[in-house]
Amino acid sequence: MSVETAVRPAHVLAAEAGSDRAAEMAPLLHESGRDVRAHALRGGAGSPATGPAERLREELGLVYEAIGEALADNGSVLLADEKAALAVPEIMRVLLDERGMSWDEAWSRLQSTVSARLGVQDEAQGPFWSVDVLAEVSPRLLEILYEINRRHLDAADAVHPDDLEHRRRVSLFREDTPRRLCLGTLALVGAGRAEVAPPWAGPSLQRLSDLRELREGDVVPRPTPVSGRRWLVESSPSLSAALTLALGEGWQGNPRRLAELEPLASDAGFRGAFRHARRAARERLSAHLARALNVPTDPDALVDVRLGSFRGRERLLLNVLGVVREHLRIAAGGWTPPAPRTVVIAPDGAPSGPRVSRLLAVARRVADVVNGDERARSALRVAVLPECPEPTVRLLAAAADVSNEPGTAGSRAAGVRALGLAVGGAITLGTRDGTILELVDALGAENLFLFGLGAHDARSWRDGRFYRPEDVYSIDPLVRLSLDALVSTRYAPEPGAFDWVRDFLLDPHDPWLVLADFGAYVHRQDEALAEFADPRAFTQKAILTVARARRFWRDPAEEGQ
Repeated sequence: MSVETAVRPAHVLAAEAGSDRAAEMAPLLHESGRDVRAHALRGGAGSPATGPAERLREELGLVYEAIGEALADNGSVLLADEKAALAVPEIMRVLLDERGMSWDEAWSRLQSTVSARLGVQDEAQGPFWSVDVLAEVSPRLLEILYEINRRHLDAADAVHPDDLEHRRRVSLFREDTPRRLCLGTLALVGAGRAEVAPPWAGPSLQRLSDLRELREGDVVPRPTPVSGRRWLVESSPSLSAALTLALGEGWQGNPRRLAELEPLASDAGFRGAFRHARRAARERLSAHLARALNVPTDPDALVDVRLGSFRGRERLLLNVLGVVREHLRIAAGGWTPPAPRTVVIAPDGAPSGPRVSRLLAVARRVADVVNGDERARSALRVAVLPECPEPTVRLLAAAADVSNEPGTAGSRAAGVRALGLAVGGAITLGTRDGTILELVDALGAENLFLFGLGAHDARSWRDGRFYRPEDVYSIDPLVRLSLDALVSTRYAPEPGAFDWVRDFLLDPHDPWLVLADFGAYVHRQDEALAEFADPRAFTQKAILTVARARRFWRDPAEEGQ
């Protein structure tokens, strides 16, 4: 694998699952002096009405454009998720068919051009492309993939002769019905160097171990990188100042120093300074929400931040139903929350597509009703931002007490944003999904508010058709009362306006299992709020989060290598 120079352009490729990963990598590469171009493979998020062949054609079109640019300017290609692995056969096709290289020459160029940084692996979840669809859309790419796999398996057989099980594990193709291309394995085989986020578990552990052995150190475990400078140093000047007083100058360039915060979590003086800094950040956010939305908020309230792109697997409706349930309890009287709460729902960038816009319209309507209710004024406020540009992201990173990550486990809905908010000291409330698994590994499960089905259970419920949302609705009064209220004119602008929400949530084919996790979600919300009312416990957990999230800091100088 050739050594990249500091001036070599970098092309970052990602599909839906890695879009925020690519967005985080780009600033790190810029800071290291690289010229960066991000390419989003939007076809991965197409409409369900779009067939697989059409989605594959769109993705290949975007890959073709990105690879053309990268080869034209001698740039490197960074695969930010498995879907981007389609770049591997496409580069080989261009080099073989259009530039007339031999296979060995083309493979050497590929390996010197492509690297990969992938999230926590789950082989059973995919992503995959069926061989039948590949054959329909691009027989030539499938031919190249077969040749890559043949050579790869020959190398595997040389190390483990006559081991058919090993051969099956490391193959690019899954011998299911239908036969499928495993894009994760393709990324690991085709990249000159691949970094894969730990923890490795289950079938993926054995597969990754096998591939590490074959790749002789070019497949390595490494946490998903985030810019600590962006998420903490630049976003939260008040907290940065408190850390400098505690640790001395220079910790920003040496995040290992943050380990010194762990004993300080038990120091009353430092906890007080930490809380004072967080309150200053909440005051800045409160002023912004008052200016931007005319929503007054209490700087002493817990700030619950939901930052995302809000595609289906991110389950924005879980947040909305949780707000409805809390509002109903407050409005009914007889219950006073242990602490006030400010919920901020913020689309990362401009909202994408009519489905997301419709979801945000429901969230805004609920926010208007809650904010207009005098009974809830001192206990609950809801702010739904129209978009979230970088200055607002930094305000949220500094002020967030809770990072709300309710995506379906196994869907990889939780991305780099969850790590960034943790770097800034927000305590994660979420499922065991995507980067949340990295946080559990780094912070300890006791320092997060985890809830809901795990990835294996979610997959079993979905694939085994065990999920019956109408039964959940009938049995669980929390679900029934909250959903009935949401679709009623108490929140809907007119009769029937939100009936589509009921239809969606009660559909047994809902792939995101929203109602299955609702009860666990609201109970963990209650626990987080109760803990926030105990400054010692909550602040200790936040300090430990900052200290242990140092694992994810990446020095921009490393990105220039």
